[in-house]
Amino acid sequence: MATFPVPLDNLISYVKGLHPEGGPLDNVSDAFAVSTQLDEQSDALIGYFVDQARRSGLSWSQIGGAMGVSKQAAQKRFVPPATRIADLMAGRAKPFSRFTDRAARTLSAAGALAAPEPVTSAHLAAALPTEPKGLAAKTLQVAGVTEERLYAALGTGPARRPEGTSPAELMDLSLDASAQAALKASLKAALRLGHNYIGTEHMLLGLLAESGPAADALTDLGLSAERAEQLIADEIAAVQEAKSRGEANLHCRSPVPCKMVDRWPQRGVASDPLSFGAAARARRGAMAQVVALRLSMLVW
Repeated sequence: MATFPVPLDNLISYVKGLHPEGGPLDNVSDAFAVSTQLDEQSDALIGYFVDQARRSGLSWSQIGGAMGVSKQAAQKRFVPPATRIADLMAGRAKPFSRFTDRAARTLSAAGALAAPEPVTSAHLAAALPTEPKGLAAKTLQVAGVTEERLYAALGTGPARRPEGTSPAELMDLSLDASAQAALKASLKAALRLGHNYIGTEHMLLGLLAESGPAADALTDLGLSAERAEQLIADEIAAVQEAKSRGEANLHCRSPVPCKMVDRWPQRGVASDPLSFGAAARARRGAMAQVVALRLSMLVW
């Protein structure tokens, strides 16, 4: 067995050295201060290895067993207290008004999966496939991340798509620190991309932006933050191109087949299929500060 790194004799010598000319009471006071520091370090030491155990996929029941305590006792000691969304968004006039329907249902699905425990980032990630038409689910699919692989990597799931949800139901959910961080990062992703809404794609980017079990699981599956953002951009570009082509066909009045005409510039229709996004970005630029302010008021 390895030698204990801090023998008692060393600690005694250290305490005596703090006040060499001090009396017994000085030694007691110094010893108490040192023991407090040691307690903090011991908690940090255990917390480090508990975090490593959680990242490896071990449950709180297993970790509690290794510590000789219950699952609840282990969680109470090392998990920051969860916060109800209602408390996080207190005073907001229209909570979740910037969430798309798919994003709101995804959050609701994560809550149902986590119940009765607080929602974690892993629950948020596991809920993304419940909206197969959402950009997050499409990105996972293109990246080769199947639902089965995702659930296995996260150690949770499957989640189920709710029939519907309401702001009141979402406000009742509780989020742990990792879920709060992921949703805050989702807001930052939306603002950075110039979007005035929160969609499932922003939730995916938010999960990847925050270090933790969910981000580690997604990265291990081959989906990094950079790759996810590129795949999302490609999907948005494809949608914009399809929209541009649809507008070109609506303007088609030539005997030449529309499939040929939609390759040419049309009056009022951009020749560059991505210029629709450029024009939108230009319009959004003038409102960026207003959007940022409104989003910061509506999303914590």
